[in-house]
Amino acid sequence: MENTDKKTRIIQGLQGGILHPDHVSRRFFRCWLDGSYLGEDHYRANRKYLLSCLAENGLGIKLEIAIRGWVISEFCKYTAHDADCSPSYAQKVIVRYIRRKSHSNLLDMFTKALIRDALYLIDDEMKEYSKEMDLMEAKLKKSLKERESA
Repeated sequence: MENTDKKTRIIQGLQGGILHPDHVSRRFFRCWLDGSYLGEDHYRANRKYLLSCLAENGLGIKLEIAIRGWVISEFCKYTAHDADCSPSYAQKVIVRYIRRKSHSNLLDMFTKALIRDALYLIDDEMKEYSKEMDLMEAKLKKSLKERESA
């Protein structure tokens, strides 16, 4: 397959409303992360990475920043797999196409959407983490009130 064919395949996958959760590239990216492409070991490695980032960074923007580069890398690997090219070539085509297609924030918005897609892989653990943090905060507040009243 020539580079122009590869480039065309990559661009075709990015056409339409890429910010919509049901966009074909986002749906298949979630399949990439859940092991549908490369198997259970890939799924387990993805979860392990995300869970370690959650444990290290907590919820919120710090977690999103921590996994941003990994998400970009995984999306480029997924795209390269589909287009039969290198991840670096896929990234170059993706960035050029999105920057030419629309306003400058679209690439950042798309990356944030892919981060949300990746975090869905550990959604249950994030909910549990949030509950644990709420309980810890409530205990701390109670302890502080008890100290103040003593």
